[in-house]
Amino acid sequence: MSQNTTVFGLLGFAILLAAGAGWGGYRVGYDRAELEARVQLAEKDAQITAAQAAPARTGGGGEEGGGKKEKPVFAPTEYTTDQMVALIPEAASLGGEPQAKALYAFNNIVGSCVPCMDQQYSIGKCIERAPKLLDKSICANLPAISKRLVRLAKEERSPDELRSGLEFSQPWVPLDPARSPSKGKADAPITIIEYSDFQCPYCKKAQPSIKALEEKYGDRLRVVFMNQPLAMHKMARPAAVAAMAADKQGKFWEYHDALFAAEGLDEAKLVTLAKEVGLNVSKWEADRKSTEVDAAIAADVARAEKWKITSTPSFFVNGYKVKGAQPPEFFERIIEAELADRG
Repeated sequence: MSQNTTVFGLLGFAILLAAGAGWGGYRVGYDRAELEARVQLAEKDAQITAAQAAPARTGGGGEEGGGKKEKPVFAPTEYTTDQMVALIPEAASLGGEPQAKALYAFNNIVGSCVPCMDQQYSIGKCIERAPKLLDKSICANLPAISKRLVRLAKEERSPDELRSGLEFSQPWVPLDPARSPSKGKADAPITIIEYSDFQCPYCKKAQPSIKALEEKYGDRLRVVFMNQPLAMHKMARPAAVAAMAADKQGKFWEYHDALFAAEGLDEAKLVTLAKEVGLNVSKWEADRKSTEVDAAIAADVARAEKWKITSTPSFFVNGYKVKGAQPPEFFERIIEAELADRG
């Protein structure tokens, strides 16, 4: 069934229900805004399902088939020391071997911010072109990269250590936590944003790592949860709705933990967990049907689509992507670098 067929089918069903309500038949349980939100969510589900079912495209692609876009070949730049200092004033404090290492990194390490990573620009070229971008917020990480380059050079790190410290493993992404559920101080130096699916076994496996990081870093860490219920998991969307309804009573994290601790999810289990965490179940049931809850999940899904976050769990540590259920040490490498850059 096509995406359009799915959406139009839902709209048609809604019209029939509305007509029935007008003639004394079944009453529609949602108002117009709620119905539109649910149709929009169904459309996004159809898009996710279609994307998962589509065969991977390979090869250079012609006029008909398209194909995966190839990254440009990386070409080192040839900035001089004076040019590096002009772009990174802190680099003026370097001399001798540290300066040589910093200049080499400046010209030869691929920028790890969006969109520079896709373009295969050197860090130097990223920093030079940042003021020319129409959307400057997309390069908001460059000051941190600049300070880290100087700091690592002063510490006389090896070229491999410089590369590891500056590139990490994934591009930096400027995510907005928006009004998503969070715990920890809003001004904490480290923010971990998690895109997660309550029915995903790897999301469940990742939770002990996040708990360990919370214990280790305390007030220095803020954790933000973003919903990304995948179409392949039948109870993922209902669980996300249930958790966001629990958030309306200030118990998102209690319900979050209960969902991941559960050995299986179905409608009865969702209700049982609501009682166990002390929710007002009547209010919770009403909030599960609200447009506000659906809209919050739709916004999370839209952000995931914008930044091509296609798998769960996906974490962003101050914007740096950590994919999958990684051990705490994987996160700590980024966290420690970020804390060091902030003095």
